[in-house]
Amino acid sequence: MDELFSLLYAYRTIVGAALITVLLVIVIFHWWDEVKLFFKSMMYGLPLIGKTRRLSKDLAVRKDGWFAAERTLCDDFSGDIRRIAADPDMYDRAKSYLGKVQELGRNELGILMRLMLLAMVVVEALGFAYVLAGNTSPGASEKLEVQYAIGIAFLISIVLVFLTHHTGQELHKRSLISKVRTWSWHDRNENRRNLIGDMNKVSLEHDQVDDAEPAYLHILHRIDHNGKATPGFPIWTVITLIAIIGVATTATYIRYETYIKEKTSETIGASPTPNSIFSLGNLESNDLPDALTAPQDEALSKAKSEQESAQDAASLTTYGVLAAVFVLIQIMGIGIGYKTGFAGKESLAARRIIRNFPSRTSYEAWYERKRDAIARVAQKHLSNLQVRLTKNAAATGVDKAHREVLQHSADRTFIDHHEQAEIRAERSRLESEKRKAARTVEAKQDMPESLSNTTELTQTDTTDTPAAQETEEERSARILREVLAEKAAKEQEKQVETDEEMRARLRKENGLDA
Repeated sequence: MDELFSLLYAYRTIVGAALITVLLVIVIFHWWDEVKLFFKSMMYGLPLIGKTRRLSKDLAVRKDGWFAAERTLCDDFSGDIRRIAADPDMYDRAKSYLGKVQELGRNELGILMRLMLLAMVVVEALGFAYVLAGNTSPGASEKLEVQYAIGIAFLISIVLVFLTHHTGQELHKRSLISKVRTWSWHDRNENRRNLIGDMNKVSLEHDQVDDAEPAYLHILHRIDHNGKATPGFPIWTVITLIAIIGVATTATYIRYETYIKEKTSETIGASPTPNSIFSLGNLESNDLPDALTAPQDEALSKAKSEQESAQDAASLTTYGVLAAVFVLIQIMGIGIGYKTGFAGKESLAARRIIRNFPSRTSYEAWYERKRDAIARVAQKHLSNLQVRLTKNAAATGVDKAHREVLQHSADRTFIDHHEQAEIRAERSRLESEKRKAARTVEAKQDMPESLSNTTELTQTDTTDTPAAQETEEERSARILREVLAEKAAKEQEKQVETDEEMRARLRKENGLDA
């Protein structure tokens, strides 16, 4: 262990650079959306080759009175709001999704825990990697062997962390499927659904489609499973066990063989040095009788044999302890993967939406801050684009319609665009739900009378819920959807022109008023 610390201190520059690189990669991966937003803003603002400069050359006007370039820029930054901070309604859907898949209390593995786990595996693998590097590149210098050892240790660590984490996720997923089969087995309802071939239309966006189904179908609809809805073969578990046992056994064997090799080299290279006139060499040179030298030779041989046996036992014990520590670290990694892994197809996305917010109110406050921060960046680039559009229009010459659009550039803001996009999305979602409801009604009309009565009874039991049982958050979400629908209807009414209004506008645009 002292030799290991000495090597780490001697090559602290290389080790430090490697650790900083790993930390930087993890940080960038964790805040990837914010990093993309930063570089996107930088690409828009470049003086000569920026995206704003390219968009300003497009003077096409859309029917809604916006330049196509303005809509392109706003759509680009609106996507960042949806990726970084979903709308408050998605908070409710994400929480419901995690609750139905039995993963509401789980948290994603944090950066600090990832670094600690990787550091433990690296330290454990470094000693084995140093021995392996010496056998991989015989004749290499000490410096080159250390560099090989650090590289091999990182490779082994990354592979093992990947395998153990996926094994923990697999064990968690298998436990959920086993729970599904157990609950289904104890469901005594005569009309219970079959697990095999069950139709699945559940997603994070449409989490409510299976509200009337039993709890075990909620889990089954949200995880990937085989055709028989069984846990299946534990492929990741088998691969990880083979890798752990193989690395631990190989590391112990190579360490012990290296120790035997070094001991043999020392024995061959050693030569007896007489330390007094009564040494064995002097006795042999004086041709003393064997009866006098035999007891001393036997005692020396026995002492040397006992010393070598004790040294061999100590070495084997040390290597065994190191192998046991290595196995325990991998078991801990599997346990971490089991506790922090997500089996649901969109559980990780849902977890990142709700984060650690205790309520919808706190999430809405955070969402508004994030939305306003992104809106400020987008509005800065939109204002710059509108200025460039005005300059290009003045240089090329445009008609009266373009001039009017340019004069009202200040009225077109990013927030207006984003709100209109959200209204359109909500309107589309409501229309989709209406179409699904209509298809359900049609399917129910085509059912036999007995099945139709059963379906109506089930829907009556599950959907006729008194308004008094609504929670405050559900009531707020329902009223917000109604307000957005009303606003969308008003916007749609405003956008529809009558024949007289269109005739007056066309006369004005073509100068026919006189």
